[in-house]
Amino acid sequence: MTRAVFLTGATGFVGGALAESFVRDRVRVHALVREPAKATRLAALGVTLLAGDLRDRRAVAAALARVATGQTRPDVIHCAAVISYRTRDAAVQREVNVEGTRHVLEACRAASVGRVLHVSSVVTVGHARSASEPLDEDAPFNAAELGVDYVTTKRAAEELAFAAGLDVVAINPGAIFGPGGSGANTLRFLRQVAHGRGLPFAPPGSISPVSVEDVVRGARLALERGRSGRRYLLVESARPLVDCFRLAARELGVRPVRGAAPLPLWSLARAGAALLDRLKPLDLLTPQALRMLGHHFAYDARRARTELGWNAEPFESVLARTIAWARERRLLDG
Repeated sequence: MTRAVFLTGATGFVGGALAESFVRDRVRVHALVREPAKATRLAALGVTLLAGDLRDRRAVAAALARVATGQTRPDVIHCAAVISYRTRDAAVQREVNVEGTRHVLEACRAASVGRVLHVSSVVTVGHARSASEPLDEDAPFNAAELGVDYVTTKRAAEELAFAAGLDVVAINPGAIFGPGGSGANTLRFLRQVAHGRGLPFAPPGSISPVSVEDVVRGARLALERGRSGRRYLLVESARPLVDCFRLAARELGVRPVRGAAPLPLWSLARAGAALLDRLKPLDLLTPQALRMLGHHFAYDARRARTELGWNAEPFESVLARTIAWARERRLLDG
């Protein structure tokens, strides 16, 4: 049979990197995209573009049926999602992240496919008490209490994937850094540090960073070696945000933050954001974003290292490469 993959989310940061990786290895890539005319970069790589919106059950099924023929039994990589912390995006996140995942899984059950790789997120695992107490894949989920739409919809999508009765494996990347993410949240973070925007304090929470290249390697290893029904955390380490702000400031040559914001100050900022959001919906420092930044998203990738043979590039070098790439393209200006 011809080796092929059916990929959603190929116009995104991780999805685009995955498409490039498979094309380099001469794997046929079929990508579901909403607007093929705007996916010229993928077409130039040799990716076959299939028009369809995840919210359209029939379009998803028809697109996959075009690929899953008698000669081709594709692996399916579901990477598409709406990542937002804006209050007004709750409905679209449920439509895409949850119902879109349901449509992909239904299409897989109706077609002849290989393995299904669900690209999830660390947030579906939960949040830790501190950066020094990282969670593993088996931690009881405790993040519904945050009331963050991205968290609840990604968790619901992952639960659908594992209950689908298919050969499903999931990866759960952390905060993704690396060249190529011109619209990514990590680039917004670097701009904030470079121009000293916001409070002189870092948020009091923690993140678990990872490079986009390591996410791609982890995805492909999980597809090849992962145990069906298991999730794999892909993170380099767990780091307090204040440390990340200071590392970025040092690399950028700017003044570092004074420290982590005291929790009472952060609670006050959250209350202020909630009030402003009711008056005029916020785009960046939204109530949901501030809730996330005040918690510890700290994880241990031991399972991926042990079962997949995966490892991660040190965050310091990933950050330096990302900043060098952004500077060369003047993406930190303004």
